[in-house]
Amino acid sequence: MAEAVVSQNSEIVSNETGVLKQAGTLVTQVRKMYGQPAFQRSLPTIVAIIVVVFGLGFYLWAQQPIRTTLYAGLPEAEKSRVIDALKNSGVDVSLDPVTGDVLVPNGSYHSSRMTLAAQGLPASAASGYEQLDSIQMGSSRSVEAARLKQSQEVELARSISEIDMVMSARVHLALPDKEVFVRQQAEPTASVFVQLARGRSLGSSKVEAITHLVSASIPNLTKENVSVVDQNGNLLSRSNGSIEGRLSDSQLEHRIRLEDIYRSRIKSLVSPIVGVGNVNAQINLDIDFTRSEITEEIVDPNGNALRSEQSTSDKTLAAKAKGIPGAVANTPPSAVDLNKQKTVAGGDGEELRSQSSSEVKNYEVSRTVSSTMKPSNVIRRINAAVLVRERTIEDPETGLPTTQKMSEGELLQIEKLVADAIGIDPERGDSLTVSSAPFVSIVSDAVFQRWFEKPYMRSIINQAGFVLILGIVILGVVRPLLSRILIPVSVPGVGGVAGGGEDEIDIDQIEVGEGESLEDIKAKLKPKKAAISAEMLDTANTYDDKVAVIRMIVSDEAGRVSNVFKSMMSRDMS
Repeated sequence: MAEAVVSQNSEIVSNETGVLKQAGTLVTQVRKMYGQPAFQRSLPTIVAIIVVVFGLGFYLWAQQPIRTTLYAGLPEAEKSRVIDALKNSGVDVSLDPVTGDVLVPNGSYHSSRMTLAAQGLPASAASGYEQLDSIQMGSSRSVEAARLKQSQEVELARSISEIDMVMSARVHLALPDKEVFVRQQAEPTASVFVQLARGRSLGSSKVEAITHLVSASIPNLTKENVSVVDQNGNLLSRSNGSIEGRLSDSQLEHRIRLEDIYRSRIKSLVSPIVGVGNVNAQINLDIDFTRSEITEEIVDPNGNALRSEQSTSDKTLAAKAKGIPGAVANTPPSAVDLNKQKTVAGGDGEELRSQSSSEVKNYEVSRTVSSTMKPSNVIRRINAAVLVRERTIEDPETGLPTTQKMSEGELLQIEKLVADAIGIDPERGDSLTVSSAPFVSIVSDAVFQRWFEKPYMRSIINQAGFVLILGIVILGVVRPLLSRILIPVSVPGVGGVAGGGEDEIDIDQIEVGEGESLEDIKAKLKPKKAAISAEMLDTANTYDDKVAVIRMIVSDEAGRVSNVFKSMMSRDMS
């Protein structure tokens, strides 16, 4: 057992020794490579290249803004719409190459969301009937009914969102439970919330279409029980309102539209005279919306005509009594017998009992029925006011711009033109006022932004700071390295001798004689080379350093070296 432990320890020690030997060999190789003159000459170049690469990388990193995720998990269609809208707004938008999310700079995050919200993006709606697939088996009827109701609401919101000018929609259904008795059954109701595009409004036809769409999608739901509300809280559906309320809204729209037409007429007529943007007009119309209808029937007593005539005459005859009164034989004969007797006997002894006659005449009386309806939307009065900007001229005395009022003749001419354009009638009580005044073109209470708070100053400061850092790097690191590249590196062990104080020449000790040329003076200023001894071979560390020292000795004392070689060759030959 002890021998096994000793063997394991010896193996561990041998392994550690091998690792140390490898590390020592690696360090030795690094030292040899660093001690080579070629490596020392190329080292400044390598360091300069690394510094330049890091500087360019830092510059590119500083130019790229820090980005954040704007929306995550959007469908591809919505993602395309969002990117197009942001690019049209001038936002530097990009996609995450890994997740595909929409990325924007941190400084543009909130403004980008506001821009997209104004355009109704993203407009992706939740799934509708697809939610029914996620109902688990064994769910109660109430849960199933709630899921079905939610699916119906989502599908209706999808359909309404497809209507023009509707950015998004939400539908709320109130579906009562079924009752046993029909009299206790409550009617279902629905509420629709629509978000319209900025500056847009839904017409009455589209609102009615939405109410019909919702009412036709839910059983027993009437359009009167559907309410439509926009994002401003305005009730768009007027089905539950009175007829008078609907008429008042249409009348107000007609009045506003007519006033806009009159106002545009005035501006288009006066603008060529005073210039575009130099005229403002306001119109107030008093319109009578009363509807009146008169139905009149006139009968002409003299104008009559016989239409039909009918005459009737009735007579009754009776015969005289004969024989003994009271006897049966004395009974008067019947009328048939009397007629026969009259025919035979010639009517002797007849008596007129009763006689009646009647005559009926129908006359057609001439009459006239007339129905008169007075026109509605009648303008009872027009009140108009026109304001014209005064001319801006240069004051000849001060040379400053000043305003000049319009003359009475010019104002009177404009007044006549406007009166003929909109139909001013003084007898009806219309009024027209035309005046001139200077317009204020600059808002006095505008927010003043100081020069260092402006956006471009921040960019200038960032660029200046980057240039300053880059200059420090270039002057403090790159320039010294370049200077070392341009100046040859001295051989180790020789530089100390070559750079000794013996090579320095004192300019004050140089004597300039008469007749000496410039070349002679330069020769005196050149430093003398230091003597290279053979002892430097012992101080050299590597083989290349020793070769370099030998080469320098040969170049300085070529004669002595040749003599040494001659003596060595003669010795070998002898």
